[in-house]
Amino acid sequence: MVNNQQFNDLALVEKISHQDESALVALYDHYAKSVFNVAYYVLQNRTLAEEITQDVFFLIWQYPYKWNPTKGKLGSWLLSVTRYMSIDRLRHEKSRSPDAPASLEDLAEQISSKVAFTALEDTTLLHSLLKRLPKDQREVLLLAYFRGMTHIEIARRLQVPEGTIKSRLRLSLEKLREWWHEAANEHQ
Repeated sequence: MVNNQQFNDLALVEKISHQDESALVALYDHYAKSVFNVAYYVLQNRTLAEEITQDVFFLIWQYPYKWNPTKGKLGSWLLSVTRYMSIDRLRHEKSRSPDAPASLEDLAEQISSKVAFTALEDTTLLHSLLKRLPKDQREVLLLAYFRGMTHIEIARRLQVPEGTIKSRLRLSLEKLREWWHEAANEHQ
């Protein structure tokens, strides 16, 4: 079953495919803040985050059918695209040193305050789940997904074998997925 927002997203994307600028404006009005927040979180630079935000909406204007509604919601897709584009830009600009000082607790706090989720409850839940992870797994997850570091970069930074980094990352994602589903089932 398609929810109302997804139905509206489908209609907007269909209109965008026919070069309807008002549909792009409506889509931008609805998602721009979330897109910007994700870009800003990764890049830590307002100008670059604004550029990524424009690039994301330009992408959907040029290629509206890149989003496949059978694979997920448009908002989730836009945020994924934003994250990947931001990480690519971060690597290209080399604007952040892999050794930039930031505590893991600061990163966990920023996740809940800067990444736009569909509801405050989701943000609170994600923050609490991240805190449940063992420190070594949480650290690898945050460095990979929110700092855009590769496995090799993380291994060098933490002075741990790359295989260990991959294992920690896989375990942290499995735990988060399991805990997220458990929490979702509790609220149904």
